[in-house]
Amino acid sequence: MQSDNKVVCSGQKIVVITNDAAFGDNIHNKLVEIGYEVKLLKEGNEGLKAMYDVLPHLALIDVDVPGLSGYDILEKKQAEPLLAKIPVFLMSTQGVPINMRRVPEGSVNEFIVSLKADVEDVSNRVNKHFGCVPKSNQAKTGEVKRILWVEDDKLIGSILGKKLISSGFDLVHAKNGEEAMKELEQTIPNAMMIDLLLPGMTGFDILQKVRDNPRYNDLPIMILSNLSKPGDINRTKVLGAQKFLVKATASLDQIIAEVRNLAK
Repeated sequence: MQSDNKVVCSGQKIVVITNDAAFGDNIHNKLVEIGYEVKLLKEGNEGLKAMYDVLPHLALIDVDVPGLSGYDILEKKQAEPLLAKIPVFLMSTQGVPINMRRVPEGSVNEFIVSLKADVEDVSNRVNKHFGCVPKSNQAKTGEVKRILWVEDDKLIGSILGKKLISSGFDLVHAKNGEEAMKELEQTIPNAMMIDLLLPGMTGFDILQKVRDNPRYNDLPIMILSNLSKPGDINRTKVLGAQKFLVKATASLDQIIAEVRNLAK
């Protein structure tokens, strides 16, 4: 029988790249037990290939692996737009200090340095990263906030979508303006997040339509887009957006924090 305190968190894909056989097997088994989809690799080139194939929601990368080192993997990952936004826990399971000069800026979410990596500690960090909580604590989390997000990019839709859901939000994902307006007619969310470059109706058009309707006067709106010219940012503010984040520079944790603040 499943314990009432068993962590509820499933569906997220995790790639683990480590040459530490005991730790690799143990963390793989622990994360699978919790409900994650885990792929374990013991060599750097294979690990990087797996990241392309799986497009995980999180990667645990050991700095000391044969083939490409963990540092090499990070460098190649950050140079590839498909992979750059994947969160990383960089590990040194042999306890050797991490060479921060070889870590690309903004490429690592957490550092784990231990002569004997603690599987419970690492799995708890993973659960915290995804916002997973024990069943017994779910009733204490308060009202679930509904977020309407308009975004057509499949990769960020998958990665950030999972992060929003695991952080406790009720996510409604619209791929274009027409879908978004239909969703708004059904239910007004606690907050709305809009990309600007969309098929058909642009994010500017959506923002204008929403703000033209008095029914949505109190709806907080954030723009999440790679358009970052001052003119674009100012235009969204004039149209009534409360916040503007640039996809290429905003971390997943920063986005979640801003959405949480917006949906209060």
